[in-house]
Amino acid sequence: MDLSQLEPGTVFRFPHDERPLRVLVHDSNIVMYDCWWPHLDGWGLADLEQIKRKRITYYVTAASTVADQAALVRSDPLSDDERTVHRPDLPFVAVQATDLTWSSGDPARLVAADSRLQVPQLYLLPFGPGGGTKPGIRVSADNGSFFTTDELLRKARAVQAEHLNKATAVDGIGIYRSGLQRGLPAFYLWGAESRLHRGTRH
Repeated sequence: MDLSQLEPGTVFRFPHDERPLRVLVHDSNIVMYDCWWPHLDGWGLADLEQIKRKRITYYVTAASTVADQAALVRSDPLSDDERTVHRPDLPFVAVQATDLTWSSGDPARLVAADSRLQVPQLYLLPFGPGGGTKPGIRVSADNGSFFTTDELLRKARAVQAEHLNKATAVDGIGIYRSGLQRGLPAFYLWGAESRLHRGTRH
């Protein structure tokens, strides 16, 4: 499958699974997607009112995996309402830095995917000492419109602070898209390497 065919709404299928998969977010080398559920005869996240009441974690894989292994099925573009909820315009990586830690560091040295995150509210999901994800915390942009990188990091540090101890072992810092919580974009806190990339690194 050609990477140029990947966009929100692209439907593809892996050879080991007959169920079609639908792209919700395609950012750089990441694909986040929904899955067709035969018992519902529909997409798993089709009921927007229902998913606005839950915490949703998207399926995620590398775009290169889709390109190498998947077959294009068709295009099923996201509706305006789906775009409003899923926000395919938001990046997978909101903040990423190898030389900072969650406990200290100079935000001016940040290397960010974008200097602004264009959303007025979101959920941040901290991690515990054992690496598990803790409940999300809702945060709002000071200007009511968007988060600057420094503001997002400051608020993420406050969210993560109570879960830090000497046993916490992540290198660097990172804020990555995970899905939705109560209809708002959700981002998980981690190290400079996302959970996906850390899990697939050889």
